[in-house]
Amino acid sequence: MEKITPTECPVIIYPPGTDITPIEGANSIGNVTFQETKSIEILAPYVEAYYSARENTLTMNAIIYVAAEAIKNEVLDYSIIQNTYIDIEGQAQLQFFIVYNQPEELSGDLFIYEIIFQADSNIFIGGLSNLTSIQTFLWDIDPVTSRGTETAVKSGA
Repeated sequence: MEKITPTECPVIIYPPGTDITPIEGANSIGNVTFQETKSIEILAPYVEAYYSARENTLTMNAIIYVAAEAIKNEVLDYSIIQNTYIDIEGQAQLQFFIVYNQPEELSGDLFIYEIIFQADSNIFIGGLSNLTSIQTFLWDIDPVTSRGTETAVKSGA
């Protein structure tokens, strides 16, 4: 049997859930160059999550770092997938996957993008007001690497 390494694997893997990609797109807010450290690894996103009781909305603000090679015509091609899972206590929880294709080459040049999006309460079975945290992942569409973070939900009026 022939061994296939992940970089040779022709399969594109998408995360579970429903596409909730906002129409507005991602905002480029700058770039950074790492002079000594070059990597094919994805950096974890920085995410803030706010629940508005008045509007019953959960809004996420995610800052992501993307290799320059993933940007086409100054636009980041991405999607956001919302997934519900049941934790070990039997409570519904939310996961978000920011999906794009990260090149499998070393890079020290990264673009910084801000993505603002809202959870779709119609497809979340647990009630947004019950959430204390969410999980957000950067998901590379090939099986080499993905990174994530858990974020506390802040509540407001």
